[in-house]
Amino acid sequence: MTLFPTHLSLESILFWSFISSNERDKFRQNKSLFWIVIMFSILPDFDIFFASHRLISHSIFVPIIITIIGTLIYYYYHYLKVNSSNDEQLTDDIKKNNEKKSFWGRCLSYGGILWFLHLLLDLDQPLAIFYPFSNRLFSLNFAILIDMMPWLFLPVTIVGFILELTGISFLQGVSLYFYNLSPSQRIETFGREPVAISIDNLLIHVFLFVIFFVFVAWPMLPNLNIKRFSEWRQKNHFDSPLMGLGIMLILLGFLLVPMTGMYTVDSNSVSGHFRVSSRSFFPTLAISFESTDYLLQPSTLYNTEGTLSISSEVSSFDHMLLLTTQSRYNSFSGSVSTLFNLYPLNTSGNILQFQLVYQTLFNELSSSSLSSNSTTTNETSLSTQLNSGSFALVAIIHNLNLNATEILNGSSLIESAHLDVVVVSSRFSLVSIGIFSFITGIILIFISFKIKKD
Repeated sequence: MTLFPTHLSLESILFWSFISSNERDKFRQNKSLFWIVIMFSILPDFDIFFASHRLISHSIFVPIIITIIGTLIYYYYHYLKVNSSNDEQLTDDIKKNNEKKSFWGRCLSYGGILWFLHLLLDLDQPLAIFYPFSNRLFSLNFAILIDMMPWLFLPVTIVGFILELTGISFLQGVSLYFYNLSPSQRIETFGREPVAISIDNLLIHVFLFVIFFVFVAWPMLPNLNIKRFSEWRQKNHFDSPLMGLGIMLILLGFLLVPMTGMYTVDSNSVSGHFRVSSRSFFPTLAISFESTDYLLQPSTLYNTEGTLSISSEVSSFDHMLLLTTQSRYNSFSGSVSTLFNLYPLNTSGNILQFQLVYQTLFNELSSSSLSSNSTTTNETSLSTQLNSGSFALVAIIHNLNLNATEILNGSSLIESAHLDVVVVSSRFSLVSIGIFSFITGIILIFISFKIKKD
């Protein structure tokens, strides 16, 4: 997804790079006209105020019509200008007026091209590019086919490309963008919580905007009274190293405290099966996770919550949800695999011996667990606090009472399950550093003003 400021930045950089030096000089003489032209790069997105995002304004025919009109205006007045240059009866004012209108026509064509570039950048998501002749929304998908074999200095070999235009219905397309939903529909779809919009490649967006501002926007801003700004800066002592350091520390404090928060929340889930048969034995469903390391703070998990859900209405097994170290769980899994190889469930004696040894292994794992909760219902959960290390949330079968006749007859006991874990990690050390940085920055700015006054 191309962001609103990235349209402005990237298209303005391309526009400024490809126009002639003569055109640049004309824009420098009329800076307001330059800003009007580059506004066409973001004009299509103003449809969000009319609940029709990426529909009519993103039709390919809009920039085509704008470009054609601009081109006709340019050629009309350019033709008059060329012919009038040999006509001595026409005054210089008329010639200049024709030249000005010819330039306006070119500017309108530039605006149409920028509008078209906007559509190209947005085409990774569905657009109504053929509206009004078709109300379907189309997206352009591009992929590179590679072979894992190296070629020349490349680690892989490019063997082809995929370029395809896919379409969806109008109703599907409208529902993709929450701008197009009414307030009640937004609440129904997303709830009352703030809607999170993922921004991919944020640094690239910021980098493009910085280049645009420094090399394009700043030179084309209206003339600023730099002398007055410099006098104001020196008067308020903004050129002091203490002032600069104080501002940096305040920004660092804002970054570490309100922008990142006191805690981080990580979640994970897994779906699987408990299975017991003469050929296979899967008594556990597990999720592994680690504590998060933060600067100047031991790895501390503030809180861990796990939930086990069984999809069967009638449970075939008794379950336990427990939290243990990763190494202990690995040891248990290895022992169970060895046990199944020693006593395959193909005889009554093996089944009996298998259950006895398995119960011993289970008791060892349960007794060494950090937290546990056993249940015979379809859903159970546990919550506990942990310190640093690697852990595993394990849903496990206990009280293994197998029916030898069913197992020997080839029956399989299968039960579907779903496991969730939520880990809330404390970031107290970073938040403390942020608060200290913020307060220190304010003190340095105060000292800077105090030194200036003295």
